[in-house]
Amino acid sequence: MTTTIKSIAFRFGLPLLAFVLIILSSVAFQRLFSFGFDLTLLVIALLIATAWYLGRNPGLFIALVFEATLIYFSPQPFSSKSVFITLNRLALFSTLVLFASSRRNAERRLREQQQLLQESLTGEQAARREAETAGRVKDEFLATISHELRTPLSAILGWSMMLRNRSLEEAETKRALEVIERNAKAQGEIIGDLLDISQIVTGKLNIERNRVELASIILTTVEALRPQAKEKSIELSLLLDEDEFFVTGDDARLHQIIWNLASNAVKFTPEGGTVEIRAARRDRTFFEMTVSDSGIGIDADFLPFIFDKFRQADASTTRKHGGLGLGLSIVRHLAQLHGGQVSAESEGTGKGAVFTLTLPLAENE
Repeated sequence: MTTTIKSIAFRFGLPLLAFVLIILSSVAFQRLFSFGFDLTLLVIALLIATAWYLGRNPGLFIALVFEATLIYFSPQPFSSKSVFITLNRLALFSTLVLFASSRRNAERRLREQQQLLQESLTGEQAARREAETAGRVKDEFLATISHELRTPLSAILGWSMMLRNRSLEEAETKRALEVIERNAKAQGEIIGDLLDISQIVTGKLNIERNRVELASIILTTVEALRPQAKEKSIELSLLLDEDEFFVTGDDARLHQIIWNLASNAVKFTPEGGTVEIRAARRDRTFFEMTVSDSGIGIDADFLPFIFDKFRQADASTTRKHGGLGLGLSIVRHLAQLHGGQVSAESEGTGKGAVFTLTLPLAENE
């Protein structure tokens, strides 16, 4: 209420003060130089400026004050002619005020419309870029799927034909069976990721709720990854602050989360690098696992999208290391289903990465 009163006082008081100053200046000028000058142009300019900057009502107020001043300082006998002149002046002053305020309002509305149009255009351009990006990402994803499905299938078909022709020695037969089994498992993992993403998109991915101990899952995962790490001369270390960490969730899905984070670290770390997995209790109510590596790192521009579906930092990199690039998106969704979260940090390309998984501990922990 106080703000409104101050605003009204300013809008009406400021032009009134300017009008008084004009009158006083005219009187002072007349006394100093013994002649006066016509104030009409100055007051009309004041009317227009008031209507333009302060609005219609202050402008009409000054018009009435000006007319009252003219009547007071230039009294005329009351007659129909004097009334006609007064009404004409008021009509002229009012017309000037209404024109100025209407023009000002029209310009203001025009600027607002231009701003809305610019915002709409900017939003449309952003939506178009987003749609183009989504289309390009899906095209790259489909290309990756075709490549990843074709590669193991070609190996399986090739070795199967050689086995059917019975043209292999015993050692080669054993190798053929190993290759077929390895590629069948790889294809099974790809199909599993596709099924998981499909369930996530449709909202049909559910988890069981049981009491699960995580330390044993981490130990099993690390031991399973040691041959792969040894083959690349990667130093794989594990630090467990406690022997047991109990959470409520789905044993298979929790194993999937931990395996994905740990195996990615080994996969994207070059020969001679390091991978460290640390698990600890945080704030007594949360389990926290960090997976740090000295691998290829994550570009700063791509880091915000690292957990998005169908997003890959570099399609050539993904194909070089295998996989569809869906794992981290699945990990994030599974962590959220367990009431937790997963985050990623990296100082840039070639500087490694740190993934942090946080899950709430079981209530009686």
